[in-house]
Amino acid sequence: MLLKLIHRTELDYSDLISESVIELRMSPRQELDQHRLSFTLAIGPATPALSYFDWLGNLVHSFTVNSFHRRIEIEATSIVETDRPRPQVEKFSDTWPIDPALIDYKYYDFLQFGNPVVDSPQLRELAAMINAQPGDSLGEIALRCLHLINDKFTYKQGVTNSASPITEILQHGQGVCQDFTHLMIGLARALRIPARYVSGIVHPDAQKYRGFTETHAWCELFIPSAGWVGFDVANNCMVGGNFVKVAIGRNFLDVPPNKGVYRGKAGEKISARVSSEVLHAIPADMAAERVEALTVPTFPTGVVIHRDMINQQQEQQQQGVYTQQQMQQQQQAYRKTLR
Repeated sequence: MLLKLIHRTELDYSDLISESVIELRMSPRQELDQHRLSFTLAIGPATPALSYFDWLGNLVHSFTVNSFHRRIEIEATSIVETDRPRPQVEKFSDTWPIDPALIDYKYYDFLQFGNPVVDSPQLRELAAMINAQPGDSLGEIALRCLHLINDKFTYKQGVTNSASPITEILQHGQGVCQDFTHLMIGLARALRIPARYVSGIVHPDAQKYRGFTETHAWCELFIPSAGWVGFDVANNCMVGGNFVKVAIGRNFLDVPPNKGVYRGKAGEKISARVSSEVLHAIPADMAAERVEALTVPTFPTGVVIHRDMINQQQEQQQQGVYTQQQMQQQQQAYRKTLR
């Protein structure tokens, strides 16, 4: 499947801020079954962007806006080709438990509990319902986990937040794709199956997916004979060619599409939207990676926008840098874009 994806993000502030530092994970990964043919990042106000790979191999872009501004616009455009048939995991020859000799240091982080994926008696009770027995098909056990979550939990927005541990969905029985994914990861780790979080985009297929045309979350479990295999827990299905993988991590905190800090007392409002379309031919004007500028105004200190602009900057330098509370507010605002 040849896809064009456009991911737009707008950050609006209630007053002038003097500095923003932002980190993006919006460029699709290069994988054996997914090839990023082109990526263009447009940023406004105009500023250079630095790109690098993080410790998990995700492509990261970071930039800073140092002039006074009240708005930031980001547009990431990708051309991606996928070749990912949905696997029939129940036919894999692998059995449970996984032989420890097959799990080397590369999988260590994906077996550990921490942050939202916390261990608890409730999680262990849920894992016991899987009734995994030595010699059982590993693929069948993974499907049992997938179906058990969908049988016992309801997809509902507004019950949890971006920082919610899986104990909350276990308690309330409701959550969104992020919670479903974290819960599947927790179940897998309780059964000593390496599991990782995936942040990405789903193009509409034969059915309407929860999260389609929006940023989405699913998980991958390590199956020794096949490698990492994707499970879309919120939609109770396997991951196919209409899923585009952007970043992988131990949990959501490793892979938010954007995160950052800003200097100022203003409130922040985040809006994001994603569009996708199937292409029938590779465009002629592609660039492997390109950074462009969007026209968004800045306000230099030499221009009188507010009488107290200079005092505001000095006060910000003395008192206000980005606080932990503001970070939580930003995560909450972004979560509203996650379906």
